[in-house]
Amino acid sequence: MQIPKTRTILLTALTAVTLSLTGCVADPETADTLPDRGSAPTHVAEISFPDTDAGNMSKWVVDEINGTRSINKQDWYPRVSPEMSDEIPVDSLVGTLNADLRPSLPFVPAEYTEPEENYGVTRLTPDLTSAPLDLHVKVDDTGLISDLWYEEVVTDANQEDSSSSDDEDSVPGEGLGQ
Repeated sequence: MQIPKTRTILLTALTAVTLSLTGCVADPETADTLPDRGSAPTHVAEISFPDTDAGNMSKWVVDEINGTRSINKQDWYPRVSPEMSDEIPVDSLVGTLNADLRPSLPFVPAEYTEPEENYGVTRLTPDLTSAPLDLHVKVDDTGLISDLWYEEVVTDANQEDSSSSDDEDSVPGEGLGQ
């Protein structure tokens, strides 16, 4: 009876060592490559979103961007319209959001407007060292995202930087599909 117990202990120890060496065990120092999420900007007050299709979807997108984990593309498939996913695959959309926006976490939604029905613009304010972004979300009649892009807001601080470059081919803002 001693052999099976020894074998079990040996296999358990071998499995634990293998998992820790391959990174399958959650070690915050090695496994977490997400932004440190710093402290939220205190120079702006967070707003609440209206109970509209565009407002609810805008809030969901902001929550996804500000989440504690990387954005999961599986969560986006049921929320993106087929027309948009034909134009920009969900994998690319989520990859861009993870790569471009999440490193500047956390964002505070400071303003929200709906210039037209089913279209919301959220001003996302990062810390004082980064420029705010306008996140544009359009939804179709079924409440799915039909268009999504973001652009840097031109402020006095970043306008001064951009006026020093004389590149006529520069793009005015960043965004998805822009």
